[in-house]
Amino acid sequence: MSKDPKSLFAKALDAPVPLLSNTYLHFYSGGKLRADFMGEPNPKDDFRSEEWIFSTNRAVTPGRDNPPTKGFSIAQLPDGSTVLLKEILDALPEECLGSEHRKRHGTELGVLLKIFDVGDGAHIPVHWHPSPEFSRKHLNSNYGKNECWLVIGTRPGAKAWVGWKENIGEAQFRKWMDAQDVDAMRAHLHEIEPKVGDIVFLRDGYVHSLGSGLCVLEPQEPSDWNILAEWKGYPYGKDDAHCGLGWDLALEAARFDAMPRDYLDGYVRRKPVKRREEDGSREDDVLPPEARPFFWITKITVRPGGKIEGAKRRGFHCLTGFKGKGELKGAFGSRPFGRGKSFFITRTLEAYSIANTGSEPLEVYATFPPHAPLG
Repeated sequence: MSKDPKSLFAKALDAPVPLLSNTYLHFYSGGKLRADFMGEPNPKDDFRSEEWIFSTNRAVTPGRDNPPTKGFSIAQLPDGSTVLLKEILDALPEECLGSEHRKRHGTELGVLLKIFDVGDGAHIPVHWHPSPEFSRKHLNSNYGKNECWLVIGTRPGAKAWVGWKENIGEAQFRKWMDAQDVDAMRAHLHEIEPKVGDIVFLRDGYVHSLGSGLCVLEPQEPSDWNILAEWKGYPYGKDDAHCGLGWDLALEAARFDAMPRDYLDGYVRRKPVKRREEDGSREDDVLPPEARPFFWITKITVRPGGKIEGAKRRGFHCLTGFKGKGELKGAFGSRPFGRGKSFFITRTLEAYSIANTGSEPLEVYATFPPHAPLG
């Protein structure tokens, strides 16, 4: 790296900033589909089941080593060297993030984008996440964990369980939890079979679990608050699973009322809504308006041989290629782009376009921070 890192950081902001692979060992097995999506050789399940792409958060995994910078995004600089994205944000906050975002979130992104991949024979435990209000009161944090699942890969039989089919008393749930009766918990949750391209927006408090075979790109609030109702067979125990809250308080963060089926199918499971169209290419919104205080996502689809202008006047964001191949183009020249590649677009990089250089549609997800201007 240059002896003057700030000048090198400033030079990096003249173009989309590449975000590099950032994976680590988790407590559940997986990683094959994640590695395939990222373009790694010889993908396999090896407990490297998560990839934190766009993050200024420290990851803390029960039962694993948790060094101070675990989970922080890694950026590539123009000279080929690498640095934590947080170092660039700290050095050049106005240029990267803008003044309004800095007032709200300091030099944090205010959003977290990651991949999780549930391997063969594994599953993510029955669990729930606190609301921002609960976190402020009990966890000394401004963030809960509202989240969205963008399904990028599946294996045969992939399933998830989301929300109670009927009202469940806390006392009954506690009996299942103490007995580690996972079958009973799942039997009372809605079972869904997500497919590649599906979008699920899940609010805080809803109890859920993810089964073997799901690989998901997940924009979420920037926290790792997971209250885990399962511990049998995992490298942590009952007293490690409640975020230090104690179970009486942790259960207050969960919803035990029924999730109506029409809410699941019409609100939780999302359908893209057209935002704009440009010469046969388009950008769609995929979230309801009330998601804006947590994060925002759009899906961009570029026709073969086509291009579309980037998200102008909407502040900083992260672009992640979902399908196809193409280029990011602008005054900086061009950068290869496509499936498995992610770039940080700073507040000051207004003029760029996304071009499709392949024979199939190029599909891209754009992840924005809370309260991003909609343009």
